[in-house]
Amino acid sequence: MATTESQNFADHLEIQQVINLYASAIDKHQWSALEGVFTEDARADFIELGVFEGRQTITDLIASVLTQCSVTQHLLGNINIVVSGDTATATCYLSALHVGLGDYATETMTVWGEYSDRLVRTADGWRINHRKLTSMYTSGDIGLNG
Repeated sequence: MATTESQNFADHLEIQQVINLYASAIDKHQWSALEGVFTEDARADFIELGVFEGRQTITDLIASVLTQCSVTQHLLGNINIVVSGDTATATCYLSALHVGLGDYATETMTVWGEYSDRLVRTADGWRINHRKLTSMYTSGDIGLNG
């Protein structure tokens, strides 16, 4: 029983680290770090931007959008994780602030939402295989082209 509880705790901790790595990697523009977040065949549903297939496609999309910002901050909270063997589901709240560039340098865009993830245990650890962003509130215009 103790081994199962220890593994469950370790799984939850690793999954939370993967979820947090996503936010810190995109805010720091560390695009290669996203390889530690998504599976190769991952799928992401990013509200108005559409559905994107494959880790590289997802990374390229995020980079193309966020490099249009001078700075961003993605804060995650209320992380809930359910592990079932080598698969897991997780949800977390998102509060993201985006500051514009150029003509939009004094403008901000705020997004509140929730990420819903499906994760799989891989040889390299837990990775997000599917991520869906549900937007709850968005305000501001910084001229993003997705």
